[in-house]
Amino acid sequence: MDLQGADLVVPFRKEIPMLSLLSGLASLTFPVDCLACGELTPDGRAFCEACRRLIEPRKGPRCPRCDTGVPSAEGACSRCRDAPPDFERAFGVFDYLGPVGDALRGGKYHGRPEAMPALGALLRVTLPEALRLDPPAAVVPVPLHPARLRRRPLDVPRFLATSVARALGARLVHRALTRIRDTRPQAGLCEADRWLNVADAFAPDKGGVPADVLLVDDVATTGATLRAAAQALAGAGARRIRVLALAVSDRIA
Repeated sequence: MDLQGADLVVPFRKEIPMLSLLSGLASLTFPVDCLACGELTPDGRAFCEACRRLIEPRKGPRCPRCDTGVPSAEGACSRCRDAPPDFERAFGVFDYLGPVGDALRGGKYHGRPEAMPALGALLRVTLPEALRLDPPAAVVPVPLHPARLRRRPLDVPRFLATSVARALGARLVHRALTRIRDTRPQAGLCEADRWLNVADAFAPDKGGVPADVLLVDDVATTGATLRAAAQALAGAGARRIRVLALAVSDRIA
């Protein structure tokens, strides 16, 4: 995948809270650590040349509805046939493996918040064509609970949703949903526990929600979180809901 045209320069850490990529231009003259492998990138890029060559959007057959399940002869996966989600279509851009997965884990868990603007820029240049041709009216990040933000103040879905909204010329509506329960992290839970963990975890804005929404999250596995968030939006009157995840993981526990 050719990333030469993407603005994937690593910004200075002090600018991260302001979601600024502009300061990253100054880092062109300084070597930085590749967000995936840790090798120095003398051009200031987020990924070294070797890792850039490994970055490719997902390929292969997958459910045309949820984008995480295995398609059947009827098209949709068994999960979507048995319990259709409230969203009309989901898009998962990368596998939660390789450089993208490494960078995302580094940003979330290992003290590399500068990964977020770089991943947002990467998502901007790899958005599905279907979204570019038919953009939503509003982009909504999957919200984190305030207690989670106090423990780990990096709001990854909001970072990504901000980049997506800019790319699509859509409104960013970050208060359309609230996470009303401080749920356990989905990572490490079995599939059944994931569904129970996020059931009724979201509440819509009492002032109303947009009618045409793109819901954005960082990682989808079973799709339980995105389904629960979409259900809350649909119950509040959203008529068209699509969802977008930066990465898809096939590892449940």
